[in-house]
Amino acid sequence: MSTPWETIIKVYRQQLENRNFSTVKFFLEDFLEFLRSKKFYTTDIESKKSIYELADTLLNGLVEKIYETHSDLFLNLNEPNKDIIIDLLSASMLSYTEKFKNENICDEFLDYTYDEFHDFSNDVIADLIEKKLTSNGYNITDDWINLFSNLIYTNIKRKETFTNYTGLIFTGFGEDEIYPSLVPLNISFSIENRLRCFIDEVNEVTITNDNGGAVRPFAQTDVIDTILSGIAPKLDETYLKNFEFYFKKYNEEILNLIGDRDPILKKQIEELDVNQLVGEYSQQNLMMKRTHFISPLMDAVSTLSKEDLAEMAESLIYLTYLKRRITFTEESVGGPVDVAIISKGDGFIWIKRKHYFKPELNQYFFDNYFNA
Repeated sequence: MSTPWETIIKVYRQQLENRNFSTVKFFLEDFLEFLRSKKFYTTDIESKKSIYELADTLLNGLVEKIYETHSDLFLNLNEPNKDIIIDLLSASMLSYTEKFKNENICDEFLDYTYDEFHDFSNDVIADLIEKKLTSNGYNITDDWINLFSNLIYTNIKRKETFTNYTGLIFTGFGEDEIYPSLVPLNISFSIENRLRCFIDEVNEVTITNDNGGAVRPFAQTDVIDTILSGIAPKLDETYLKNFEFYFKKYNEEILNLIGDRDPILKKQIEELDVNQLVGEYSQQNLMMKRTHFISPLMDAVSTLSKEDLAEMAESLIYLTYLKRRITFTEESVGGPVDVAIISKGDGFIWIKRKHYFKPELNQYFFDNYFNA
């Protein structure tokens, strides 16, 4: 919400001082309490700006979906075609609202009512509709506006990562934790003192005697996932889609060969649950990946020395950067890699760290770093 995370976290560090908590998750909860207490991070103006951006993203996404199947309507934007587009948008909004209205709601929005949301955001939603639709000759009714507001309200409450958000990773040791844990938090914005955030439970890790190691990639994960699972995620997905496509095609060929000669057999083949078989095929592939790639690597990770773990982490990041560079794709991973080790005995130790200044000219920074 327009405030750099670096600034927020360093202000929090000053407030935290030498306080400790029993688990890493308690640190996360304390950080969220800090965010709620600092109103300059969560002003109404910034909240409404975030709602506007979210509503704009949702509206653009709906329009793009309609354009994919009804591009002819947009080539001739007369009044009847505009009315059809609005009707199609209404149907899409109603469908998405019904689908997501009770799905994985963020804890802080469980008791957030539509009336509260409408009173707070009505002006920004009306402004968006005026700029995007009404001013361009679309006939927008109050019922349509209410439907659109309901869609935004439903989406704001959801645990979703399709719209803008920041991923924060809390990791290390609490006072009572012998082994490390990692808790990823997805957070986007706040509305009326409610933080839109949730824990990414899929990637949450707590190391125990029974669970000796884990590797968790974030952001651009494709290269690391390839190394962990033995196959590129895109290729794996393509194989699965091709299997489903040709399995259905094979069934169609069998049905054509049978024709009308054996109606009972033909009906039995038509009633085969292809989705179940594709699901079983996918599960079998996953078991193979776990047995031959994931488990052996995790077993190795659980026994590596700290130095080897640091080298492994750096290598995984570098390989991601290298692939981005040589394939001319977006390079959001690159440059010198920062590497740190967190251990129960030694705490946080930098192995490699880059600076935006010359360290030899700023000794006072290092003298005061952990007191700042």
